[in-house]
Amino acid sequence: MKSFKEVSKSQRNFLMRLLIGGITLIVSLGAYHSYQVVRSVMLESLKKNAFLEVQQGGDAIDRWLASLKVHLETLANTDTVRSLNWAMAEPYLKAEVLRFSDAYALAMAKPNGWRNITGSPPANISDHVYFQAAMAGKTNVSDPLISHATQVPTIVVATPIWKAFDTTSSPKGEIHTLVRLDRIAQVVDSLKYGDNSYAFALSSKGEAIAYPNPDLLLKANKPAPSLLQSKDENLAAIALRMVNRQRGIELFPIDGTQKYVAYLPLKEANWSVALIIPCENIESQLRALDIIAFVVAGLAVTMILVLWRVQAFEQRQLKKSNELLEQRIKERTAELSTTLEQLQQSQLRLIQSEKMSALGSLVAGVAHEINNPVNFIYGNIAHANEYTEDLLNLLQLYQKHYPKPHREVEAYADAIDVEFLAEDLPKTLSSIRMGADRIRQIVLSLRNFSRLDQAEIKPVDIHEGIDSTLLILQHRLKQTTDRPGVQVIKDYGDLPLVECYAGQLNQVFMNILSNALDALDEREAQCCHLASDQAPATIRISTQRYGKDRIRISMADNGLGMPREVQQRIFDPFFTTKPVGKGTGMGMSISYQIITEKHHGSLWCESVPGEGTTFWIEIPIELSQLPGCSGHGFKGGVGASPDA
Repeated sequence: MKSFKEVSKSQRNFLMRLLIGGITLIVSLGAYHSYQVVRSVMLESLKKNAFLEVQQGGDAIDRWLASLKVHLETLANTDTVRSLNWAMAEPYLKAEVLRFSDAYALAMAKPNGWRNITGSPPANISDHVYFQAAMAGKTNVSDPLISHATQVPTIVVATPIWKAFDTTSSPKGEIHTLVRLDRIAQVVDSLKYGDNSYAFALSSKGEAIAYPNPDLLLKANKPAPSLLQSKDENLAAIALRMVNRQRGIELFPIDGTQKYVAYLPLKEANWSVALIIPCENIESQLRALDIIAFVVAGLAVTMILVLWRVQAFEQRQLKKSNELLEQRIKERTAELSTTLEQLQQSQLRLIQSEKMSALGSLVAGVAHEINNPVNFIYGNIAHANEYTEDLLNLLQLYQKHYPKPHREVEAYADAIDVEFLAEDLPKTLSSIRMGADRIRQIVLSLRNFSRLDQAEIKPVDIHEGIDSTLLILQHRLKQTTDRPGVQVIKDYGDLPLVECYAGQLNQVFMNILSNALDALDEREAQCCHLASDQAPATIRISTQRYGKDRIRISMADNGLGMPREVQQRIFDPFFTTKPVGKGTGMGMSISYQIITEKHHGSLWCESVPGEGTTFWIEIPIELSQLPGCSGHGFKGGVGASPDA
């Protein structure tokens, strides 16, 4: 006995240590995950701050270029410039050069490409991109080029000259200004984010406009190399992003160290600006977080050590607690008896909700199990029908070419009635097809109820769906020895193809029409003793376009109708007026869900006791164009036939 107690105690100690070790691991993993999340969030914030620095520099360049464009467009709208008379315009433009410090020359060009410029002889610029863009009606900023007049790196801002503000016609000329790159270099050089950071700007061709390395800049005797062709793959990758006018901040290995590169395109020119920031300039601000993480880790270890110490003390207290617990068990027994009774009452209240959950699982399972064999049968009916037609055709050929068969063959053909067999066999296969299709529709309804079906939306002919449903119900429409036939009156309007879940919408038609037939059967059963001149059993189906984007369908019967209290509950799940074992009460509930939730439409009914019931369906024509939202059907004052 003593040995058993020692073993039990040893096991308890082992389990306690295992628990403490597990807690240590969980706390450590949680702390590490939290540290990584917080560090990632802070790093993203720091990167956004660095990107904001580049954005401010880009905005400064954009504002400067915008002011150049506005100044030039203002000159282009003056009568002096619009005259294209260089003798009259030259003094005016020279004065503007002196007044506007950023430009060192102004020029005017005619549509043939010959231009006059302040301070230099005329030249033909018809092959220049900025001239072609201006003559196309666009104010533009060129990439850096070497000025023919001054032989210095220059950018050109060009704008069209219109005839009396008529921008719909072709420009009558062009005016442009020559600007040195000093202003851009000043703005780019001012972009900094800590020590050893620097910025640069690229043209639309990937050529450097401003760069710390002067060997990469445009010179009078040497064109600027494109960074797209740089031997440094990382620099070429950055240049490609900038030429493609992308924006962002990424980590690249540049000059042997990791650096963040923030880049964005300009708005006023087809250029981009980038800022290269050493990795430590950003991540050094996370050191405080790293220190906090180490402190928290230390505190966690200390907490576990304290917990380990406390465990021994708790073991001693546990023994005393067990003794007290045994004393209190008897006191609690009476309270537990009362509690048990309360729990039993609560259990009864929860049974219904459990039934609902179990029913959903059962429906899903049944639908899955039935679906495969039914699909197998349905898929082979077409082949069986084709083979039957082939055999019947072969039989006809034998009858045609061998009209007088052997007497034994002739006797057997008479015995089995070959002509009746050839006529009835296709009908039998057709009946099998309709039966299999009906089973498939039932499975579809079950899957829809358990929300396993996710059929695609497609445009369909609503009238074909109604007609196919009536075809399936044809056996209930025909007159039999037990009851008269049902007259179906169709009043179809001119409807377009409607986007919907076709199978589910057909199931709604099936539920409503089946209920209408049940209501008419009940009328015949109750009214068979009345005079024979009563109105015949009738179902009237009408369709019409309602407004610009919806259709409305009505299905009316002249059954017994229903009282208002039944109408108000007709769409509730499991509500039925049928005898036990005949109705489930799910048909109209599922139909309501299909119309309101799946099709964003409305389903309601109007019924007068003794006169009949009319169901109304209203759905949109283009379901895929609607934004995702809940259905807008209503239930106030609704009703249905008394068999729902």
